[in-house]
Amino acid sequence: MSLLNSTPTLCVVGHPNRGKSSVVATLTENDSVQISPESGTTRSADTFEFALNGKPLLRLIDTPGFQRARQVLDWLQRDSISPAERPERVRAFLNAPGHAERFADEVALLTPIVDGAGILYVVDGSQPPSPMDEAEMEILRWTGQPRLAIINPMEAGADVLTWQRTLGQFFQWVRVFNPLSATMPARQALLRAIGELTPGWSVPTRRLIEGLALRDRQRLTDTADALAAYWAEQLLEHQPVKFPGALGRQRAEAGLRETLEAREVEFFQALGHEWGHHQSELQRETAWELGDDALMNTETWYLWGLKQRDLLWVSGSAGAAAGLAVDAGLGGASLLTGAISGGVLGSVGGWLASRELDGKRLKGLPLTRQKQVMGPVRHPNFPLVVMARALTFTRQLWLRPHAQRSAVVLRAEAAQWSREDQIQLLSWAKRLQQHRWQAKHQDALVTWVGEQLQRSLEEAVLSEETESWVS
Repeated sequence: MSLLNSTPTLCVVGHPNRGKSSVVATLTENDSVQISPESGTTRSADTFEFALNGKPLLRLIDTPGFQRARQVLDWLQRDSISPAERPERVRAFLNAPGHAERFADEVALLTPIVDGAGILYVVDGSQPPSPMDEAEMEILRWTGQPRLAIINPMEAGADVLTWQRTLGQFFQWVRVFNPLSATMPARQALLRAIGELTPGWSVPTRRLIEGLALRDRQRLTDTADALAAYWAEQLLEHQPVKFPGALGRQRAEAGLRETLEAREVEFFQALGHEWGHHQSELQRETAWELGDDALMNTETWYLWGLKQRDLLWVSGSAGAAAGLAVDAGLGGASLLTGAISGGVLGSVGGWLASRELDGKRLKGLPLTRQKQVMGPVRHPNFPLVVMARALTFTRQLWLRPHAQRSAVVLRAEAAQWSREDQIQLLSWAKRLQQHRWQAKHQDALVTWVGEQLQRSLEEAVLSEETESWVS
């Protein structure tokens, strides 16, 4: 195959269980690549493409690992030949009778290379170089194809310097790359190195990097819009009370809780599907079950929103900003009925909304002219909790490499919003629930969400990139 202005195509090779398939999954954003901690998971050469707008921009061939590198090198070196003759010598090895059966893995990984693919060699940086590694590297040098090596720091204490000195004798470029934690800057650094392997790949690789940047800018816009809509839906959700008395309220409350929790999972799954994380699952903390006496008075809960000492002040300021009275502060439990635990709510009560009949109440609960409903939830911490959780798992999923297959664990993280941001968010919540919402408010909310998400992503990338890659 010609390398001139073609789609960069590389064979990902190395010893078994060095993270080759993880590199393929992360670079192609494909979580269908089979990954296992056991050696020998990859038994054949499989091709995976990364495409934008339907156009392939990178092609990686996931290959089985070397099994008999020393024997292969002995065969190649048994006759004295010039360096220029070495690529043909490798081809002769592939065509020799019986080699397809005896050296099945080596034939599978070397065939696409002699046909024109470049080489992406992966080593485990936590293990020192061995004679077997040197044999593999020498075989790859004999092919004469463009070569780049990746040091995968699979465990703490990787000897990067020793590996760099060793690999530098066999490869054009050497990079440190952890496919389980690599953020976009790490991927871009590796792609730039690939583009420099051969002149014909510089233009396609530059287009790939530019396309990724454009894709992510559009993704940020789309995600901000979707997250703002999701937040509004959660704040407006309510369930009808179909039966009189406590039983009816309990069933409506359970329905409200289930709907809110299901919607959170659905939003997470929609993002995952859109971003190629089809196998990702959301794991939520479950230790938030509280009784009525502790309603909204727990540090675990407040980590998602405001501290108790700040909540009333911010809520009151938000009410004034919206031109509305504060309908529930820290002492607003009288407007909440029962405790709902787990998932989105953690521990919140349902609120019987709709229009009240003057002076008509039943067991302390407002009646309605048409029907009783459970929700929307009006505790002032609730809008902050919903937004904090959504921003948290959106950031986690955005930064998640496709080689990472563990569940996305949603843990409580203290919101870093300023008081002005908190007041603004609660003001929007009050306008929304009081049917005073306008298009300008929706636009402002989308802009705010986009800014929050972008800031969060930038901070995460800045803190992670020194650990996941070395340029």
